[in-house]
Amino acid sequence: MESVFDWLAYYAQFDPDRLAAVDLATRRWLTYREFNERATRLATALRERFGVEHGDRVGFLAHNSTDHFETMFACWKLGAVFVPINWRLSPHETSAIVEHCEPRVVLHDAELEPQLSQSLAPTVMRRPGDAACGYEQLIGAHQPHVLMEDVVFDTINMLLYTSGTTGRPKGVIYTHRMTLNIVLHAALHARVRAGTRTLTYSPLFHAAGLNAVAMPQFHYGGAVVVMKTFDPRECLRLLMDPGMQITHTVGVPTTYALMSQLPEFANATFPTLEVAGVGAAPVPLHLLEVWAEHGQVLSQSFGMTEAFSVSFTPPEKAREQIGSAGHPLMHVKVQIGDEQGSELPCGTVGEIQVRGPGVTPGYWHDPEATAAAFTKNAWFRTGDAGRMTEQGTIFVVDRIKDMYISGGENVYPAEIEDVIASLDEVAHCAVIGVPDVRWGEAGLALVVPRAGRTIEPERVLDLCRERLARYKVPRQVRVVEALPVSPQGKVLKKELRRNYVEAGGNPPSQVA
Repeated sequence: MESVFDWLAYYAQFDPDRLAAVDLATRRWLTYREFNERATRLATALRERFGVEHGDRVGFLAHNSTDHFETMFACWKLGAVFVPINWRLSPHETSAIVEHCEPRVVLHDAELEPQLSQSLAPTVMRRPGDAACGYEQLIGAHQPHVLMEDVVFDTINMLLYTSGTTGRPKGVIYTHRMTLNIVLHAALHARVRAGTRTLTYSPLFHAAGLNAVAMPQFHYGGAVVVMKTFDPRECLRLLMDPGMQITHTVGVPTTYALMSQLPEFANATFPTLEVAGVGAAPVPLHLLEVWAEHGQVLSQSFGMTEAFSVSFTPPEKAREQIGSAGHPLMHVKVQIGDEQGSELPCGTVGEIQVRGPGVTPGYWHDPEATAAAFTKNAWFRTGDAGRMTEQGTIFVVDRIKDMYISGGENVYPAEIEDVIASLDEVAHCAVIGVPDVRWGEAGLALVVPRAGRTIEPERVLDLCRERLARYKVPRQVRVVEALPVSPQGKVLKKELRRNYVEAGGNPPSQVA
């Protein structure tokens, strides 16, 4: 079997002064020579100080930084497994992940040390920009002796833990074969190549921030610019700055909405931006149109942690396929299927199911969850409802678990949310199904107004009555200050259902 190659070592030898990574928080600009040397020194330290060997796990609990990628490549050089951990979790949740993956060591930010209070794993403290912190001393005290281990493409290289919104977090297994699949698609469909530059602000403990177009840049000799946290004004400024030469970025609908609501957006231009990807949640058509008016068509995509590269809308087709998730990528088979994995007729709404080298082989030490994730005929079950046209274009309808049944009709909240989001005074919205005596379930719309604006519930309902079938119109509208969101910016529907259905929450105003 073919062995995996060391990307950083290649560029460090043949084009050492090429820009590899920029850490905006610490103002570090690293060439491939510098980046590879730091990663190799860290790999040597992990082996000599902590005994990290082939197959061992290394935890990383930190805010966004180029050190994420540095540690990832150090692990790959050793044939070890990189495990980025969600820094927003509680100490109990973090401890559960650490206990589950059993890392040799956890590298962590100083301010996140309390999250590891219940963990027994050895730790190394990191303080960005501080040469005296344990992480930097570890790198400085060891020589770059490590050479890439002889690992094959089916070797596990990462564990990405799910957010836990559907229950206990599961460790999604990644292999070098899956990584290669992502890299190929980044070039084929997103035009990542030598000289391109990605602005990364999505959390690097999630698949989108880590993999979308950031990690592939290192394969093609591009550069990754990392923001510690997402700031809509600063992000918009960087995308507009010709000196930063940002060609690629990826976000979720919420991040693009926040940027579009800034006063500066009125005169925004994007002189170097080639691909602005959006995914992880249904994208309101209104949002796509707002960005298109400024000459930047958002390229929609579909994927998940377990099957990252499924479909993508290339920029040249984004206008004609607006509202879709594009076509399946080259090395992916996609069908709309039923629970048994049988394909449904074209145009029928069913579950989006996938096969291919980019699909995870399963969950770490969880055979039951692995078995449940696949149909009997080996299709991976995404849990998303969608339909496919005769031309192969995929339209994501909604998460299957977010669907509710009103009067015997299936209702997909994303369709209603798309209508409500078109109102100028609406910043964010979410729709969930709540118990209803007459219809079994009915829609509850939770709407967040834009700053300085007010929303009349009846105006929301009037628009829904105008554009939607009667059974889809929400029975209730509640104006709220904010919606619970994940680190990626996705609305946490499970938390909304807990507040308004399971525990009752504050009774919403009955307006319809």
